[in-house]
Amino acid sequence: MKKWLILLCGVLFVGCLAAEKPFEGVTITVAVHSGHHATPWYMEAQNIRERLGITLNVVEISPEEIYSRVLLELTARTGAFDIVQYNSAWIGDFEPYLVPLDDFIIKTGDDFAFGDYLPGFRDFHNMWGGQIYSVTLDGDTFLLYYRKDLFENPEERAAFKARYGYELPDPPKTWDQIVDLAEFFTRKKGEKLAGSILTKDFYGYADQAKRGRVYYWYLFRYIPFSAPNPHYFDPETMEPLINSPAAVAALENMKELLKYSPPGVLGWEWDELFNATMKDGRVAIWIHWPDEGRRFKELAPLPVASPPEPRLGIAPIPGMVKDGVYYQYTLVDSAWVASICRDSKNKDAAWAVLNYMFGAGAVSLKWVMSPESGWDPNRYSHVNSPLWRAQVPGIDQFLNSELDALQHGFPCLKIPGAFEYMDKLDLYISKYLAGEIATAQEALNMVAAEWNKITDRFGRESQKEFYAKLWR
Repeated sequence: MKKWLILLCGVLFVGCLAAEKPFEGVTITVAVHSGHHATPWYMEAQNIRERLGITLNVVEISPEEIYSRVLLELTARTGAFDIVQYNSAWIGDFEPYLVPLDDFIIKTGDDFAFGDYLPGFRDFHNMWGGQIYSVTLDGDTFLLYYRKDLFENPEERAAFKARYGYELPDPPKTWDQIVDLAEFFTRKKGEKLAGSILTKDFYGYADQAKRGRVYYWYLFRYIPFSAPNPHYFDPETMEPLINSPAAVAALENMKELLKYSPPGVLGWEWDELFNATMKDGRVAIWIHWPDEGRRFKELAPLPVASPPEPRLGIAPIPGMVKDGVYYQYTLVDSAWVASICRDSKNKDAAWAVLNYMFGAGAVSLKWVMSPESGWDPNRYSHVNSPLWRAQVPGIDQFLNSELDALQHGFPCLKIPGAFEYMDKLDLYISKYLAGEIATAQEALNMVAAEWNKITDRFGRESQKEFYAKLWR
């Protein structure tokens, strides 16, 4: 009898161990963005091994090469990768080679909690054609930043109202207000700002305006200017809407604000905008990724003789009022997501890895809180985290602004050729801003002509079908 009990206990013990490591001996290969994006994968590999029995093989690929390298492996059906990290804008090209995740998510239920994703990410990062193809790693989006220490100054508030006839808006809500504020706060060295003498020139507004990614800063305007029904194309014909009267007005607004921007802003990329605003403190208003919100404590004092304590204001991107209705949209950046490859021989194990890394719980929260990952919050449980708010006093404004902004997202273009469409837009708006093209209408007519060429090359009817999937 004792022998039988001992044997039974031994079998139960082994069974428990097996249950704890359901994928013992399986190797999952993950293609990831090189550098800091790879850090969480390496740091969690041992935990995944101990919990699931899975050996994680991490393949780092530079962000410039991910598209071509991953697509080559997918189209060749090599099965080299089980999980791939990629930019969500590429879903139109990657879809045939990826596994829909709906069944996995339903089976996993509350453990993964797909509904916990903020709507802007859930609807436009993860969904495609009515199915779920990815999980979000990095909640990239855009926010409005402004000098709250300046906006709250009583002298500045009184002077603004006297000049423009309305209260200084805190935060700014419309692009018309942004133009007024940018004009008002642009001052020369030696003039007064916030009741003290400026030690250097100060500017009202700045974009990240270098050729290559400046199209984002145009889309921030194009989308609300095109309200109440903004679109990149006519959904019925795939004719571009990028040269409409609203589109032209948006580009003219962009040119107008150059008057109140620092010299050389047309050559500014991420570092230049961050340094001018956060390290030098010489710009009143700008739009950028979430980095400033997370790093709010790094804000430099205003460049005046006796500066107030630095305070960063954070809000959703400005909108427009049309016929008495306010329209505001948050452009959801084509950020980093992860999917399971159709040719993976271990799809269940691959899902177990994704669920461990990105499900609702301590692991995903840990890595969006960590400066080592470069991943930004993307779930309700991230932005509402009591732990984060307790550990980082003052982070509430950033987390609340993320929550507010991402209730109503608007997608970047995600159809085959998306990169090429945006590159042509970027090219001609850059030429217009630099004075190489005389009018906004002329520049956007050139964009529309190029977009039609791209659409016809891919096939107008097939592009129409892909475009419809973006909104389903």
